[in-house]
Amino acid sequence: MKSSAKSGRKAVRDKIPEIIRNSGREFATKELSDPEFLVELENKLGEELAEYLQSKELEELADLLEVIYRIAELRGASKDNLEALRLQKKLKKGGFEKNVILLNEPDEKYLYPESPAASEESPCVVFRPEKSEVIEKHGVRMRIYTTKDDCRSAAVLYQETEAGHSEEFVHEKSDFLYYILEGRGTWVVEDREFEVREGDVVVVPAGKRFWFRGNLKQVCITAPAWEEKYERHIRYIEL
Repeated sequence: MKSSAKSGRKAVRDKIPEIIRNSGREFATKELSDPEFLVELENKLGEELAEYLQSKELEELADLLEVIYRIAELRGASKDNLEALRLQKKLKKGGFEKNVILLNEPDEKYLYPESPAASEESPCVVFRPEKSEVIEKHGVRMRIYTTKDDCRSAAVLYQETEAGHSEEFVHEKSDFLYYILEGRGTWVVEDREFEVREGDVVVVPAGKRFWFRGNLKQVCITAPAWEEKYERHIRYIEL
């Protein structure tokens, strides 16, 4: 059984009040604003983690994931954003599949160097498709070339989509430059529509909200290199 918060109030799943009502018990609820509920959910994150550590049940892990996904949404990121960030970190630093532990932990500066200049290794010059990360996000299949560690001023993606990018978003730091390899489409930037075709270049400055539709193959360059923390979700689009 779930433990109650000391204050007597706790964040619960949407259908919990209905379940309690059907059991004939009395209760009180209150709907909070997003910022207020975010505080409650971050408190609940610790509660769910403690319950998993005590029980080791998969159901508790599922609860933990549900809370994490909602926290990400309240902080302006989708599940896809979170998954893209997870994949980027896995490609850069690996996962936990090899069951490795450090017996004598070095200083953090050796684990997480601030820049390629701090390393004695030469920066990578050629980035090949077989070493890129492929993900699907908002209707777009993307091949991500993880160039950020060797070239912080820009990053490169190859994209394919049959219908378009089904999320309007804004990036506060990076300009987005698209070169259209094949197809035709429409970019909607700050509610203005721009028709594009093969051979065109589309430039979306940082701070401008946008989305696009069309059957397209294209290269996307972000400058400086894309960072998830500067991206903000606006709305989902029905293509």
